[in-house]
Amino acid sequence: MVLDILLLPFRSLPSIWGLLFISLLTGIGMISIFRLTSNQEKISRLRKKMLGEIFGILLHVSSPATVMKFAGRLIWSNTLYLLYIIKPLLVIAIPFMLIWGQLDARYGTDIVDQNTSVTVTVEYEDSLPERDNITLIGNGIEIIQPLVMVDTLRQVSFRIILEDGTIGSLDVNGTSSTVGKTGTWNGALILRGFDTENSLKRLFCPWVDKGVVSGDGPISGWYSLKTVRYEVLGGHWSWLAVFLVFSSISAIAGAKIFDVKV
Repeated sequence: MVLDILLLPFRSLPSIWGLLFISLLTGIGMISIFRLTSNQEKISRLRKKMLGEIFGILLHVSSPATVMKFAGRLIWSNTLYLLYIIKPLLVIAIPFMLIWGQLDARYGTDIVDQNTSVTVTVEYEDSLPERDNITLIGNGIEIIQPLVMVDTLRQVSFRIILEDGTIGSLDVNGTSSTVGKTGTWNGALILRGFDTENSLKRLFCPWVDKGVVSGDGPISGWYSLKTVRYEVLGGHWSWLAVFLVFSSISAIAGAKIFDVKV
């Protein structure tokens, strides 16, 4: 995985450093993609034209007819601008969503530790089995009773404790999945659930493990992991706030340095 290689120097450092590095790198990457996929010459000319139309409105405020004429031109120029940038934005959207999912899976939640129980909720496709027919098998996991069953939602909930603090496996009526952090280093993927369907969901949501069905078990499930807050500039920020702020700063700086017209 490319992100694992990029984060290699930050594995022994606090998680915030890896998150900041990828955020800054993403901003530079996004502005570079925008430059390569957009018509910079047309955007530059259009921006100058829009600036002139704004000045035209300000200089002729005493003439409503002239103001309306310049306003109409400005609206049309804004429409053209949106058409010019829609292609690069669509190109940027795919890597942006991939990076978004990877960062959420790595920095969005705390790991499952040995001192904290986690609630697991699984969902069956058709109907719930009888309580006595629900079998739970944990490998590296301590399963804590009781079971809480919600027939109308076809869901069963129970608690677990990860015995070694990293990763374990869980089998519910033949459906097996992985629970916990995929590595001991900072920035490793933290799994928050499973899905037995083959879909692109795991590409954009890598915290979802591929559950393996060998019986009449649940089709999906999730774990109640605690959200992480990072101490940045005197505040407690979510990973998303850190990512959006610092990737935006990086993109703005990159646009200035490489003279990218946005």
